[in-house]
Amino acid sequence: MKQKLDRTLGMYSALMISIGTMIGSAIFVLAGTSYATAGPGASLAIFLAGIAAVFTGLSFAELVTVIPRAGGGYVYVKEATGNNIVGFICGWGFWLGYAMSCGLFALGFGNFINYIFPVVPQMAAAYLLVVYVMFTNIRGTKSSGALQNVITTLLVALLALYVVIGIFHVDMENQRPFTPQGMAGVFNAMGFLYMTYIGYGLITTASEEVIEPEKTIPKAILISIAAVIVIKTSVFFIGCGILPWQELVPEKTSTPMIDTAVHIGGAAGGYLFAFAGILATLSSINTAVMASSRTSFAMARDQRLPSLFKAINRTTKTPVFSIVVSSIIVFIAVSIRDLEHISTVTSIFSLTGYSLVNVALIIFRKKQPQLERKFRVPLFPLTPLLGIGLNLFLIVSLAISDRPALIIAVSVIGLGVLYYYLVMPRLKYASKGISIVDVPEIKEHKKDNRKNEIVIPVSNPHTAAGLLNFGRTIALAEESTTVVPVKVNVFPDNLLTIADYDVMMQSMGAQDKVVQMLKEYESESCMRPVLINSRDAFHAIMSVVKKEKNPLVIMGWHGSGLAKYMHGNITYQMLQEAPADVGVLRMMGESQAFQKILFPYGGGRYSRMTAKVVNRIANAYGAQITLLNVVDHEEDVESTKAYLDKSAAKFDRPTEIMVCSGSLIERVVEHSDAYDLIIMGASLDWGIQEVVTGFRTDKIMEQAKCSVLIIKSYDIFLQRTKVRGLLHRTRKAIHQ
Repeated sequence: MKQKLDRTLGMYSALMISIGTMIGSAIFVLAGTSYATAGPGASLAIFLAGIAAVFTGLSFAELVTVIPRAGGGYVYVKEATGNNIVGFICGWGFWLGYAMSCGLFALGFGNFINYIFPVVPQMAAAYLLVVYVMFTNIRGTKSSGALQNVITTLLVALLALYVVIGIFHVDMENQRPFTPQGMAGVFNAMGFLYMTYIGYGLITTASEEVIEPEKTIPKAILISIAAVIVIKTSVFFIGCGILPWQELVPEKTSTPMIDTAVHIGGAAGGYLFAFAGILATLSSINTAVMASSRTSFAMARDQRLPSLFKAINRTTKTPVFSIVVSSIIVFIAVSIRDLEHISTVTSIFSLTGYSLVNVALIIFRKKQPQLERKFRVPLFPLTPLLGIGLNLFLIVSLAISDRPALIIAVSVIGLGVLYYYLVMPRLKYASKGISIVDVPEIKEHKKDNRKNEIVIPVSNPHTAAGLLNFGRTIALAEESTTVVPVKVNVFPDNLLTIADYDVMMQSMGAQDKVVQMLKEYESESCMRPVLINSRDAFHAIMSVVKKEKNPLVIMGWHGSGLAKYMHGNITYQMLQEAPADVGVLRMMGESQAFQKILFPYGGGRYSRMTAKVVNRIANAYGAQITLLNVVDHEEDVESTKAYLDKSAAKFDRPTEIMVCSGSLIERVVEHSDAYDLIIMGASLDWGIQEVVTGFRTDKIMEQAKCSVLIIKSYDIFLQRTKVRGLLHRTRKAIHQ
């Protein structure tokens, strides 16, 4: 079955994802460690780390135009080198590096909570945060992407305020000597500060959700890196200018930047900065856990990790095992309580993975030089080579300055290599639940030259079977018709938290009744199911409708109060805006043989357009058609019959005529028990408060004793909003 993500993220959301991840850890967690390592030169270190990130950022920017799919750096390296040991080590490093970085964020969160609420110990707050994040994500609670955007915007505004006010409190004497530990100290700080820029790579993991990713993501990467370099460098420089760097080191204070905020803004400034730190660390830990879990999920999907890592809990609809494993890694990192070692190990993992991303760019340029790229790295191959060189230089600097961290990093990577060669081959023969070998996926059928597609959005398992059987019957009777069932899984506006990620994983992997139903139809040549993970169900369905040829859209009836309740008002939107014939079907059962069709026919434009669909359905079922017309006066019956006789001759199937007087609603309901299906034509203003050929459709839908199909035929002229509005106002004026 074809699965895809709907592209709804714009430039602003892409920037917020990238900036929101990069802005937190350096300023709110690693500032004290940076000053202890490089003194005032910490501002130079954070600046150089940003410049080093630019080279790899450019590689990401081009690779996303080559592989605009979810997964980020791991996917790029895997695709370039093959699904081998190199791709595995890259994914292994990203997975563990993202998880370990959460330890930094949790410790920073604990510090800020302790500052505002001194009775709460730092470690207790840190552990509680990890537990909260773990259980929240297991539960799968949706969080608001819009709120995350607000948080990031607020953080940038607070830091900008800090810079503007703080610049008037800077004492340049505090900047001397600028590099008390020499350039070696600057390079050491640069090494572990580099990992604070890895957030720009996160937006590439959501490539399939970004509008025009080939254009949007490269711009977002470069703009976000530039913005964060300016913010971080300014804050580090001003912070060390407000107070001597010796007073900002971990031995003196656990809240160095808060101390500077208190110096310029009093107690209120300190609390405000602490609050900003809470928001920053909370947002960062959610983002880092999301990235870690997404990487482990992707590795399990690629048969690099046991399938337990991609298993979705049937009750919570979340990858519980993956979340728990990531949480255990975070607990270990928090328990170590050594910011410098944690940041160094994390940086080594990140630097290794990002070095391989630059290698991946060089490989793709060599393998596919003719491939069109919306963005190309300037000065190739110098730029990726500089990225590789800088990353390796930083790894060596960290190795020299922090050998325990190097030993830990090498040991963990070594365990990964042993796992790859010794454990992974054995898992191929393990029992279900342990084996890394997936249940074979159903492959997508190649689209042939079929026309007249029937698009059927399905969401309710109680109505899906009837809709699919209806479309299938028509398709089997018409050699040139394909049924396109569309299942839309809706998830949050932005994937900024692990909870958002879980919702997406649920949408992609949960085997609910509807998805299983679609898989059963997969083998039939006339069926082409599509599963879309989207933030906007209407947008997702419309994207399918617009791609099909001469589509007929069939949607299910979900009860009374149509315009208010049906599919989140999507049905009403489809009727108004879809460039296709749209039908709403209320089935009396999952499978029906429609042998007798009642067609209330008024002879107007929409009735004539609907007649084509009626003829199509009647041919598919071999049904008899009855044209019904209800007149206002008894004397009009005979003349109306003569008119309908001419219309009946245009149908392929045997057609009867029925003309009577009275209320149209009453007559249709009265005769409904003698028919299998009623088909009615609808005007463009169809809805719960609108008229359809002179009567309320919800009354017919509710009271009829057989299945009912409402058809709104597409008119390229009358469908235009301005024309429709003019007709509506004219009719309203006439009735007044």
